[in-house]
Amino acid sequence: MYSAFDASSLLVTVVIALRLSILSALLPVISGRSVPVLWRIALAVVIAAAIAPAITSELENLPTSFNWEILALEAFQSIIIGALLAFVVGIPFAAVRFAGQVIGVQIGFSMANTVDPQSGGRASVLSNFYYLLAVMFFFASDAHHILITAMIESVRVVPPFTEVFSVGGSWYILSEFGSFFVIGLKIASPVIIVLLLVSVAMGFIVKTVPQINILVVGFPVKIAVGLAVLGLSMFFFGSVFESVLGSMSAQFDEILLILGS
Repeated sequence: MYSAFDASSLLVTVVIALRLSILSALLPVISGRSVPVLWRIALAVVIAAAIAPAITSELENLPTSFNWEILALEAFQSIIIGALLAFVVGIPFAAVRFAGQVIGVQIGFSMANTVDPQSGGRASVLSNFYYLLAVMFFFASDAHHILITAMIESVRVVPPFTEVFSVGGSWYILSEFGSFFVIGLKIASPVIIVLLLVSVAMGFIVKTVPQINILVVGFPVKIAVGLAVLGLSMFFFGSVFESVLGSMSAQFDEILLILGS
């Protein structure tokens, strides 16, 4: 009994697995230190093996013979593609972390940073809160399906063993780098504006009644007002974050078009 060995399907599986491995190393939740590296690699290989047969038949001009130079170049290009797609996924989560850091500084929680189990470093309590909330929205809105679709399209638009326009992709990333500051400020703006008004009001109170110890009175007031406004802003957090996730598909299409040009 003989079984046919499909080298093309195996090749596409390896390419997709390599690109997914970079994504799994940076994807929220599973990118933390608490998730073993072997689990991330296994997840990438399983997803790659599942989607490779569906797109292998669509690819043309796959090489029939290989050497280490061709394989090394393809591995390098796959790492570039995976890293660029991972950057697009990371923008919303970097934005919410930035928003949490800014709000924590305004309220006064930045003086009590905690250990972040995901990265092993120190992070603000509100930064972790926004990050975990964003992760729940990410999976609840099926944005991870957009990510898998983008990975499939990356193999179609930029097939294995074809030249990748990495310079254009790098310039695109640089142009989009400042977007997470804009998103973060949109999320944090209600708390920032209200606490700025509170600071102005306390400044008038100090000038009017200098006997008041503003450091003793100001901290509890800013914490109470800040947390109240933060709770009210949660009604708008979902719509803002979902609009950011909605534009992720267009960003994937744009960067893949640049890489394949």
